Amino acid sequence: MSSARWLVTSPNEGVAFELDNTEPEGVSGLTYRVLHKGHEAVAASRLGIAHARSDFIRVTVAAASGVATLDYAYDLAHGKRREVRSQAHAQMFTLRNRVGEEAWLVVRVSDDGVAFRYVLEDHGGAPTPLTAESTEFRLAEGRAWIQPHDAAGEFTPAYEALYSDGTPIGTTSPGPSWNMPALFHTNRRWVLLAEADLVPPAFGAHLRCTGTTYRIVPPEPDEGLGIGEVWPSIDGEWQSPWRVIVVGDDLGTIAETTLITDLASPSCLDDVSWIRPGRASWSWWSDHDSPKSLEALRRYVDFAADMGWEHTLVDANWTVHDEPDLRQLIDDARQREVGVWLWYNSGGPHNTVTEQPRDRMYERERRRDEMAKLTEWGVAGVKVDFFQSDKPEILRLMWDLLADAADHRLMVNLHGCTVPRGWQRTWPHLMTMEGVRGAEQYAFAREYPETAVWHNTILPYTRNVVGPMDYTPVTIGDQLYPHVTTAAHEIALAVLYESGVQHYADSIESYEALPPEVRGLLERVPAAWDDTRHVAGYPGSHSVIARRSDGAWYVAGIAGREAVTIDVHTPWLASSRPALLVADGAEAELTVTEVTLDPAWPFAIDIPTRGGFVLATE
Repeated sequence: MSSARWLVTSPNEGVAFELDNTEPEGVSGLTYRVLHKGHEAVAASRLGIAHARSDFIRVTVAAASGVATLDYAYDLAHGKRREVRSQAHAQMFTLRNRVGEEAWLVVRVSDDGVAFRYVLEDHGGAPTPLTAESTEFRLAEGRAWIQPHDAAGEFTPAYEALYSDGTPIGTTSPGPSWNMPALFHTNRRWVLLAEADLVPPAFGAHLRCTGTTYRIVPPEPDEGLGIGEVWPSIDGEWQSPWRVIVVGDDLGTIAETTLITDLASPSCLDDVSWIRPGRASWSWWSDHDSPKSLEALRRYVDFAADMGWEHTLVDANWTVHDEPDLRQLIDDARQREVGVWLWYNSGGPHNTVTEQPRDRMYERERRRDEMAKLTEWGVAGVKVDFFQSDKPEILRLMWDLLADAADHRLMVNLHGCTVPRGWQRTWPHLMTMEGVRGAEQYAFAREYPETAVWHNTILPYTRNVVGPMDYTPVTIGDQLYPHVTTAAHEIALAVLYESGVQHYADSIESYEALPPEVRGLLERVPAAWDDTRHVAGYPGSHSVIARRSDGAWYVAGIAGREAVTIDVHTPWLASSRPALLVADGAEAELTVTEVTLDPAWPFAIDIPTRGGFVLATE
């Protein structure tokens, strides 16, 4: 082709993807740049992929399609908003290697970012393993909020490490690599690197940096006890996951983006009427032995019903109960409109965790038999734990589990696993995933209380951006290592963090001791949202987010190591209206007041160190 550069711009022309065949600045091979308002967000970075039969690392652009305009809407069962509209410009480039073989690069550019993926044709014959991907993201100097990938161990990797708090871009990971999503502040812009539409066979990608260049790398060979290969074998035409770059000049672009689900495959389900987002009581956090006690489990069923919560979770080792007793518990809960979820160990040969039940979710025939039994019992969903790998085989296990659960109308919570990559759109019954250093760490990690103070303010701009997050919030009481955040901080997490099923982790006694107005707030705050707005924040310092459901707005904020004063602007409110304000008093005790929000005027609120607040309109 005569052209050496191609430019794909967003609908509002603020974001652009530039593809370059000229090897600029000494960067070999085909390169790309991402521009935001004319300035570089990602500098010239390499592209390329290879499998055992063909190498597309050094390629030229043989052809380019016309630019297509994409404009479509879709619904989500849960997430930042139920009704989503996606607009983008798209273009496909034919790549030709040195021996004349062809592959394709598909590019989409939206107002809030860029995505691209590789497409490899069907060569016929036996499955062919991928062997390399040279995709890079070259950044200018700046700061990074990024999570190290765990070295393989009994319970790792599980995306449960702390994020760095503004480490210099280019810092080497203390683990084998860095995880995505990864947040950067560079060249006066915010950039989030992520991936979307991971459809098996594929691996969960990680990042390894050389200087300020971050390169895609596969999982580690010893993950999952060494079970499975790190590169997928492809059979037929194959599409890589989307490599996603969200970019904006403020954090609202990052926190509010729906780019991950925009890029995901559409829902596999025709009927979603059985999917029920909501809140869940959960006995395990305050008493690890409680799943073995029918009396304790009944109390949590009753408490969920009293609070108007939709679910209760029966965690590990419930297998000590006789089947008739367990079925009676499930029947009694259903009579009170509370859905019971049951915990499962995903193993399998990929973990050695002994918590029960295990070996019922790994092999398909046994898994489907188990799920058929659960449907007969009236179980609402399953929490499946301890996957501990991003290898293609383990991701395939999760995908197949979701498909089988859909057949049996069981909602799913994945734990000890990777992070969402758009699966919540493709499989709407995937209600939440762990992949976060959450409140369970108060039982295991001595350092967690002090680090949670600032770590909690990073999650709205990193992990929770890409999908539902089972942090298990609102721990007002204490576990082995007591929290140092205020009660208002903990309550704010019920709104600040998004999860299709929000597991309230604390004991019945802790919630019953709350002021009536605060308990009333927890009775009505939802788990699925019609809209989400970023109000203020800076990762490591503070975060304030507003969410709407059925006309009511909930605004929640937390502070980290230092106190902050926030002006909450509410122009999106239709009219002046009263609101309940739950905040910190002089001695960090909960205070409850009624205020009036006026869309024409900001509402100023002081958040003390480690504190928080919730504003809830009627």
